[in-house]
Amino acid sequence: MDNRVRELRHEKGLRQVDLAGKINVSQQTISRIENGMNSLPADILIHLSRFFHVSADYILKLSDTRVTEESRIEIERKIERGQDFFIAFEKLNSTNQELIGCLMRQLGEQQKENK
Repeated sequence: MDNRVRELRHEKGLRQVDLAGKINVSQQTISRIENGMNSLPADILIHLSRFFHVSADYILKLSDTRVTEESRIEIERKIERGQDFFIAFEKLNSTNQELIGCLMRQLGEQQKENK
């Protein structure tokens, strides 16, 4: 794909109108950006970068590095928090790993319902 905004949108399974709503612009604006008809204003670039958790340089094709330093740090913190869980999970047999996975999905669904 030639356009990084289009590529990122497709990866998230979003339609143009969905992305437009998420960053508070019109669907036509997203279409024009994806088709190269509009320059990318700085404020929209920032919103896109934050929404997709990628660097502005990645969106502008100035870099092939997707992850921002801020996102990388956040990912590392999450890995550290989950490290003990992961080590314990890896020690389980496949049947118990499947049970844990099922339980986690059920808890996630229940949590969504309670919000």
